[in-house]
Amino acid sequence: MSSIKPVAIWLLVLVVAVGALTLIHSHGYDQGFALAKAQGDAALDKAAKDHEAELRYLAESAVIGLKKASDELIASQAYGNQLAADLVAKRDELRTVTEKLNGEIQRVTTLYRRALDAQPETLPPALFTVGFVRVWNSALFGTTAAASVAVPSPGSASSGADATATGAGAADDLIAGVTRADLLANQVRNGEGYAVCRAQLTKLIEWNTRNGRN
Repeated sequence: MSSIKPVAIWLLVLVVAVGALTLIHSHGYDQGFALAKAQGDAALDKAAKDHEAELRYLAESAVIGLKKASDELIASQAYGNQLAADLVAKRDELRTVTEKLNGEIQRVTTLYRRALDAQPETLPPALFTVGFVRVWNSALFGTTAAASVAVPSPGSASSGADATATGAGAADDLIAGVTRADLLANQVRNGEGYAVCRAQLTKLIEWNTRNGRN
């Protein structure tokens, strides 16, 4: 009986020790799980916040980009409209010059003075050959072809000076029905056309330069 007691005591101590160890292990497991869960939740929360911040940044960047593109488009349209308005104004200016010069043709092609203090006299007629008119038209239209030209009425004018003959050769020596007024009116009209082309080309170059095109 006395020998059984120590064994029972040791068994009891062993049971208590095992129970204590089990409780300690269980408590440690619970603490470890709670810590791991808290760390995982914190990591997930941080990832969610980072993702939300990234989406917000992308959205703000897109808005900024769209506004910049919109501002550039508005500025480009305004610049284009200004160039178009400038070109229209230039055309009007050139047309005014043409009308003024046309109004002077009659005076400067019909009368002349032998001296500043002399009376105006009728200007002698100027004679132009068919060959002269052919070369004039060839230079104007950029061709060396000898074009057939219809017989005009004296004093008429066209985009090129007209002639009285057909073809070149011997006909070049004939007198063409072209006057000083015809040639001057032709030059004035062509001058306006050239000036308009130059103005258009200038505005096109400005537009391409502004928009980074070569």
